Amino acid sequence: MKSDNERIEAFLKGIVLPEYTSDGHARQLRTQILSRLQATCAGSGPSSWWKTAALLLGLLGAAAVATETIIQVRHYHLEGRTKNGFYYFSTTPENAGTNQVDSIGVFVRGDLDAAGIEQKRKDLEEIDALRQRNARELVGVADHEVKGNPPHRTFIFNYVLADGRTVGNAEGELEGDQQQILSLRQRGQSEILQVIEDEFGGQRIRRFTRRYVLSDGRAVSVPETDPEQPGPLPLTTEQQMELALLGWGDHEKGKFLGSAPVQMLGRTVTLQKYSFTLSDGTVVTRSEAQLDASKRDLSAAQLYEVNRLAAAHKGETLASYDENVMGKPFKFTRVKYVLSDGTEAIQSTGKPDGER
Repeated sequence: MKSDNERIEAFLKGIVLPEYTSDGHARQLRTQILSRLQATCAGSGPSSWWKTAALLLGLLGAAAVATETIIQVRHYHLEGRTKNGFYYFSTTPENAGTNQVDSIGVFVRGDLDAAGIEQKRKDLEEIDALRQRNARELVGVADHEVKGNPPHRTFIFNYVLADGRTVGNAEGELEGDQQQILSLRQRGQSEILQVIEDEFGGQRIRRFTRRYVLSDGRAVSVPETDPEQPGPLPLTTEQQMELALLGWGDHEKGKFLGSAPVQMLGRTVTLQKYSFTLSDGTVVTRSEAQLDASKRDLSAAQLYEVNRLAAAHKGETLASYDENVMGKPFKFTRVKYVLSDGTEAIQSTGKPDGER
């Protein structure tokens, strides 16, 4: 029988990150690999559905808008492989150069040969098409919340591929959510949680993480590139991928260079500056600021810690409750975790009613 840590590793075998661009430059799509991995691992336990839930983590880009009758065909290609063993696949937007770019970036962990890479590429395309047709089964739900604020919800779906294989996919957004996000963005109804600036070779790219509260009460955080500092950085794809993974989870933040107040977004923002050294010796400067003083959402590092605590069963069970999700009855269990920085986070894991 697999251990909880092995289940976590199985869940992490593939990570799909949401990407958004404001001006359509294809190179920017590669630099927007999230510094926040919102739904990296939505929890772990001995339940049967979790064993198969998620060979990859799928979050569609916020600019993508699909309908029930029109299937947008997306083609994936391999961008490269990181030093720590992640393969990065992405879609190639057909409308590059416009402000309607739709791109998805996917990190896949493993050791793939040429045949395995091609199979993974085909699987990603098939899953994407099935998602747009809603040809899938909802098998799990996970919520993360802090201080009673609207939770971030992750949906876990099973997809049956044409060759009979069943794969799990964890998705932080639904197809209909993207339309809402676009509408909220146009009306200015969002909150900026984080600012990140990366500098290298005289170029700079600035990204915001914006928080949108949807009509059903869920919160969704989306990374967006600042058109005033769009980049791209003169880094290779492999260097960009390595940079994206630094500062998250067990990785060190880098060498602290100090802090400085700057005028941004109509207010004074204090940026913390770090120096990152990539494995090939390349040095990149990153400045970041957390603007979410109320701690409404968990950071990537905090989510990582919650999931490690969940895997080790180091939490306090609060209560169980029933909820219909997408017309299907689920039983949720709420567990409180106290993080190393004192933050109290609640993870609610929902399974179809009747499953253990």
